[in-house]
Order: sequence, then structure tokens, then C-alpha cells
Amino acid sequence: MALKYKHRLLFVDDEESIAKALNRIFRKEGYEIYTALSGQEGLEVFKKVGKPFSLIISDQRMPQMTGAQFLEKAKQIFPEAIRIILTGYSDMDAIVDAINKGQIHRYLTKPWDDDDLLIQIRQALEQYELIVENKRLVVLTRRKNIELRELNEHLEEKVAERSREIIEKNKKLEGINKKLEKSFLNTIRLLSSLIESLNPKLGEHMRQVAAIAREIAEEYGLDKRELDQIEIAGMLHDIGLLGLSEGILEKDEDDMSEKEFQIFSQHSAIGQICLQPIESLDRVGAIILSHHEHYDGSGFPGGLKGEEIPIGARIIGVVADYCKIVETWPTDVKGIIAKARKYIGPSANNISGTDTKNLINDAAKRILLVNATQKYDPDVVVKLVKRLEPDETEREKQQKEKEVLPIRFDDLKEGMVLAKSLCITDGRPLLFIGTALNKALISTIHRLWKEKVIEGPVYVKSPAAKERNGK
Repeated sequence: MALKYKHRLLFVDDEESIAKALNRIFRKEGYEIYTALSGQEGLEVFKKVGKPFSLIISDQRMPQMTGAQFLEKAKQIFPEAIRIILTGYSDMDAIVDAINKGQIHRYLTKPWDDDDLLIQIRQALEQYELIVENKRLVVLTRRKNIELRELNEHLEEKVAERSREIIEKNKKLEGINKKLEKSFLNTIRLLSSLIESLNPKLGEHMRQVAAIAREIAEEYGLDKRELDQIEIAGMLHDIGLLGLSEGILEKDEDDMSEKEFQIFSQHSAIGQICLQPIESLDRVGAIILSHHEHYDGSGFPGGLKGEEIPIGARIIGVVADYCKIVETWPTDVKGIIAKARKYIGPSANNISGTDTKNLINDAAKRILLVNATQKYDPDVVVKLVKRLEPDETEREKQQKEKEVLPIRFDDLKEGMVLAKSLCITDGRPLLFIGTALNKALISTIHRLWKEKVIEGPVYVKSPAAKERNGK
């Protein structure tokens, strides 16, 4: 058994050569060793060191004070120390006297075998450690028993008190977590705005996808954490396309050259890699990686199919294609029909709408339905198509208009959430949709307004809209 503690040893013998021999044998073992040439000198060592000794070896036959007498005094000073008598005589009376008075643990005879002596001393120190550990456990048990008795006496009171403390701490932690989540989401929105500054079309596209994807995800009854993850994935799903030419970005996959598609097909993996240093975005990274997987398994990069594809990726895959149609298709009737014919054939002639926007929406709806179960999750397609129905869209538009309140700069208050982006007079974005106003932001907005850098009004969400969206 390995020794756990650093041990302090004392050797007492009136023959200096024996004391030195013992010192020589044991010093290589890593012990802290002291020697004395008499019992009185040994007692002075105790006083000088002032710390407990683990083991004491004393010669029996010494002038003025025998080993038994010395060990008797040593026991009073360090009762836990292992005490060993060393004698060169077959003197049973001396040994018995040492056992009775000094309560020695064993005796050794001169001359000794060095290896045997080392083994016996090590065994004695193991015994000492067991004594010390047992004493520690006894003290600990007594203390715990006292605490247990006190706890039992006031158990109900303490349980109530601890419960109150836990509830209070949980409330604080919940508040802190909400602030952290809100700050984190605002940081992602800031990153999204920076992307939009670098590439306005790509940034606007991802922002639109994020907003619609969250609305679709809400219909699945997902919790707030999952909704936030899907919204974040929407805001960053095409981050891997930054730096590519607009020519590639605006092309349909079928129109890309082999080299262009090879470059394009890497962007979902690049997007995931960009987020890997942030552990809390692992799930978001998985959604981004899979948003080009197809429901029938024909997509990339992993050939996942059906429900193997994360629900967030299935939603973003549908919404992103819809938004790309709306954002990049021609704005004239002939151009829209010609473009639609590529995807849905002659039935493109049947698309309808009161204006080009409605025509594009109808074309997009038909394309999504044609590709349901093959490229897209049919349930996601149904939910998005429902949003594109004219009556439904009009109702949503009216509802959203009710949810947006124009506010004068002087009437801004902490906690208000932007319903529209706040832009500088030259059109550059300053604060984006979803930004919660605090005291510092309001102060800055006032200053910029007075300097005529921005113009009013500021559009914020109504209290009912904030409560419904949990923001």
C-alpha cells in the first residue's frame, strides 16, 4: 500500500554510530528524519520541532532515562505516534516495562537486517496512517452526526429556507439566461447586418429567409430555443457564399457550370465550419450544413433524406428557394412565364395574379408543390404555400400593419422592439428589425436625430406582437 502522507521520524540512541546508521538507512526513503543521543535530547527535539511525529524508535539501555521511560513521556506528547523499542539484549523485563509504560507497538533487536528493518518500519507507518485516518473519520462522523441532529431538529424550517433560496436563485439564473440568450441573438443580428453591409443582396436574402423560416417553425410547436436556432441558421445559412461573384449567386443550380456548382456546393460545409468555434452554435451549424439536402436523398453534401434532415434545414431549404425566386426572377409577365416554364412546363401558362408580385408568388407556389416529396418536405411546402394564398397574405399584411407602431423620437422607451430597420438618411442600415431598445441606444438615437443623421418616425412592435413572439 502506498503511503499517503509525509512522515516525520525520530531515532534515539546513546550510541552516535547507531543513530547515524539509522539516519543513513531511512533518509533515501523520503522521510523527515531527526536523531537524538538521549531521552532528554529527544524531548527537546519534540519541543523544537513542534509538529507531530509519525514514528519514534528508541534504544532501551540508555543512561539517565531508559527507552521505556522516554517512550512513556513521548506517548503523552504524541499519543498517535508508533513507538518502537530497540534493544541488543534478551531482556524480557525491559521489554515488558516498555510495553506497560510506553505502550510500544513492537520491539526490534540489534543487530538488524536493513531490508527487514525498512519493511517493518513501512508497515508501522501504514498502521500509523490507518490510525490517523480512523481518527479523522471518527471526528468527521461526530461532526456530521451533530449536524444531522441539528438538521433534524430544524428540518422543516431549513427545507423551507433552502427551497426559497433555490427558487430565488433559479429566478435569477432564468433572468440571466434570458438576458444572455437575448444578447446572443442580438449579436447574431449584428453579424447579419455586417454581412448585409458587405453584400446587400445576400444579407437581405438571409434576413428574409430567417423571418419566414421562424414563422413556419412556430407552426410545428417548437420551443423558443429551437425557434431561435432556426432563425439564426436562416440569418447565416449562406454565409459560405460570401466572396463569390453575383453571377454565381443569382444562377439556378441547373444553370451553373460544373466548376461553378463545385464551388457553390461547398458553401454549406464552409458555413458550418465558420460556426464550429462557437460551441453553442453546434445545432445551428448542423442545420446550415443540411439545408441543401433533398427529401428524396438527392441533395448535398451528405445525401440525407426524409426526417434524417433536421427540421430546421428542411424549413430553410424550402423558404430559401422561395425567397430566391421572389428576389431574382424577372419582373415582367413574359419573363416570369418563360422562367416558370423551365420548371413546370406548359402549365406555366396558367399562373395568375393581379400584378407581377402575385404572378411570381403563384409560380413559386406551383414550383414548390411540383417538387414536394422529391426536393422538399411536403409538410413544409404545404405550410409555406398556405402563407402565399392571397386571402391569407392579405390578412397577415393587415395583422402586421396593426402590430407596427410609428413612434416619435421623444416617445421612445426602454424595452421597445424595432418592427422595421432604422436607417441613416443615406439609406445605410443602423439598427435592424428585432433590436430591443435600451437607455444607451435611445440616447444615441436622440443624438443622431438632433444631428439630422436619421429621420423619424421609428417603427416598433406593438405590445401584443411582442408578447406573442416572446421578444
